[in-house]
Amino acid sequence: METVAAISTPNAPGGIAMIRISGDRAIEIADRTVQRADGKPVTALGGYRCAYGYVSENGTRLDDVIVTVFRAPHSFTGEDTAEITCHGGLYVTRQILRIVLQNGAVPAGPGEFTKRAFFNGKISLTQAEAVMDVIEAEGAQSLRQANLAREGRLGTEMKQISDALVAIMSALAYWLDDAEEFPPELETYALTAKIEALQSRLQALEKSYDSGRMLRAGIRTALLGLPNAGKSSVMNWLCGEQRSIVTEIPGTTRDIVREQVKIDEFTLVLSDTAGIRQSGDVIEEIGVGQAMHEAENADLVLYVIDAAVGVTAQDRELLGSLTGQPVLVLWNKTDLTDAQPPALPHKCLQIAAKSEPSFDVVAVALRELFGTASRTDTPCIMNERQAALIRRASQSLTDALGLLQSDSPLDLLLFTLESAANALREIDGEQVSENVINGVFTRFCVGK
Repeated sequence: METVAAISTPNAPGGIAMIRISGDRAIEIADRTVQRADGKPVTALGGYRCAYGYVSENGTRLDDVIVTVFRAPHSFTGEDTAEITCHGGLYVTRQILRIVLQNGAVPAGPGEFTKRAFFNGKISLTQAEAVMDVIEAEGAQSLRQANLAREGRLGTEMKQISDALVAIMSALAYWLDDAEEFPPELETYALTAKIEALQSRLQALEKSYDSGRMLRAGIRTALLGLPNAGKSSVMNWLCGEQRSIVTEIPGTTRDIVREQVKIDEFTLVLSDTAGIRQSGDVIEEIGVGQAMHEAENADLVLYVIDAAVGVTAQDRELLGSLTGQPVLVLWNKTDLTDAQPPALPHKCLQIAAKSEPSFDVVAVALRELFGTASRTDTPCIMNERQAALIRRASQSLTDALGLLQSDSPLDLLLFTLESAANALREIDGEQVSENVINGVFTRFCVGK
């Protein structure tokens, strides 16, 4: 493999910046780039050692630097690695990278260093994916889940299930080839119990995907309600700025206004939708249709009711139709009335969006709805690739149970169990194509 290099710190001015070099010639290239202050070569440094020096070009010093050496296999990538830490100006950092490339390195691609760590057996594919999840984490819960995966918890769970399948497959293969007596562990009732237990574990992981996706990408939240209930005021309140137009004229909001906001440890991907009502305005009718579509595909609906108006028959009809996701009713405009909310089928929060000082009441409700699962030590499925493979493995086990119930030949059962095991191995990268690997690393930034 060629020796690669990239700037591994953000593309913005800062106190320091770092250029990473990895590959067989990494330390040699660092030696040609950095002159140590003590006059010794960089190649004389042992692993996990650093030295002060400077980078010059044509006799002119560009910057003082620290060069750190990691020798294979004891590095993040598993290769010889050198890191040059300099002052964090964009120009000087790019100039040092240019000199590194002139001295024999080639530019690293997105996720190149983490990809090399995977190929060199330093981390599994789920651990590699977790590296970006750590970088992108925006709260304690998403960081916790990313670190559980980075520590190998998800891979361990997959391996335990896969090993259990392999044990069943080995027993089946042995009996099909050599055994004279049918062992009791291969009786239909025994195999069914084992496979059902493994499928239950897969189904629990599959269900965790929604939690993992919401931790990583945010909770898709639709603001819904009748015209003038105060949806746009709620949107502006949650955003801390005016994002939606607020007027007394019904039907003001037609296009969907989207914004991402942080409340406590939760990220809400908000959609302020059109007020739900019958209208002769074609454009407004389109907006109402979009609003209902947003609600159907949301992870959470915030349904806004004007406390001064109260709950109308249309409110009750709409609330009754929202059965596919959690709903929080926002009893809004409590600064204008003392009216109390009636009994409703969903949790109701009393607010005054135009004057409410904090989001505490919303944060408490979010913790009740979404906070429990992510506090456990059980890893969540964090991306669609993993979820699709879990679903494939689970379907194979469903097929296997069907074969057992129909007394199908055991060689067909063996093939079906092997399909499930292969899907689980692919999750952690044991059996995976180059295209899949490249797809995983496309979401990485250059330098990681």
